[in-house]
Amino acid sequence: MFVFTGSVECWAYFVAGLLVGGTLVFLGLRTRWVVATAVGSLVMAAAISWAGAATAQSQDAVSSEVRRLIDDANKRAEALKSDLGGFANQVETRGNPYQAEAARLAAENQARVRRGFGMIGGDVFGQAVGDPLAGPEQEGVLYVAVSFSMPPAALKALATEAQTIGGKVVIRGLVNGSFEQTLAAAKQVFDPQSVAGIAIEPQVFRAYRVTRVPTFIVATAPVTPCQDGVDCTSAATPHDKISGNITTAEALRQLALDGSEAPNVARSFLADLQDR
Repeated sequence: MFVFTGSVECWAYFVAGLLVGGTLVFLGLRTRWVVATAVGSLVMAAAISWAGAATAQSQDAVSSEVRRLIDDANKRAEALKSDLGGFANQVETRGNPYQAEAARLAAENQARVRRGFGMIGGDVFGQAVGDPLAGPEQEGVLYVAVSFSMPPAALKALATEAQTIGGKVVIRGLVNGSFEQTLAAAKQVFDPQSVAGIAIEPQVFRAYRVTRVPTFIVATAPVTPCQDGVDCTSAATPHDKISGNITTAEALRQLALDGSEAPNVARSFLADLQDR
């Protein structure tokens, strides 16, 4: 059987069939010759059926191929999604030990700093300087953010006042990234008569957005170190702050009068300072 393939030759036969059939129908109608009309109709119907069946088969084949391609694409997408999900899980799983290690190193470094400043107090200055983070119990917390770039006399005075009432004097980090240089700078400021302590607390600077020193901060609660690595930022607790070259007493007076988040904390520390 001659199959319609869509070639030029097939289309030529198809058109010829239509012309022959159409001519016979036309002549049959003109001459009222029923046989010619019937034969012409059959020829046209056969041509249309021949081409139509082949076209339908071709369309079915194309549709089947398209469906197969779509199914293959969906399967590949699902496989890729599964692979990416597994890769993401591997990255997260491999990253967790490093995150825990960073938190552990941060805790160890803070412990070393505490011991280092303790050595300054015990070995160099006798018992005048102890644990920089220790202090009497107090409502809320007072932070005095300073830097070793400040004049030694001003730094010593602030540290003495703050430590006397349980405040915490904090610096952003090590001097030039060196623990030895930080200890040397502390020795130049503190003497056996200075009741002072300093803590390295970058979280205080980040949480309360300290950009100048000295900055005095009264807060309802201390900053809680975050556990997302050494460069993370803790959430700031309700607080008031003031910056400037003023005494601790003057800073507390202004915070007690103008503070909106922790004025009671400022009043408590101010009363304690005035009783000294």
